[in-house]
Amino acid sequence: MVEINLDITNKVCPFCLLLVKKKLATMNKEDILIVKCDHPPAATDTIPYSMKKANYPCETRLLEPGLWELTIIKK
Repeated sequence: MVEINLDITNKVCPFCLLLVKKKLATMNKEDILIVKCDHPPAATDTIPYSMKKANYPCETRLLEPGLWELTIIKK
């Protein structure tokens, strides 16, 4: 299990989700992806919804106003 960081701050949809999916495709099972995101729709809706559909656990945490950290486990 490896922890990988992905900073997608200053990116907007659909690029946020595309970058997350691209990174997940290179990862092994049980690896953890830590995503920093400042685009509210991506952090609170688009990415968590897409991860739920893919059966990847996804936890969203507000770090500070306007900045989120998403923790995704590749299954």
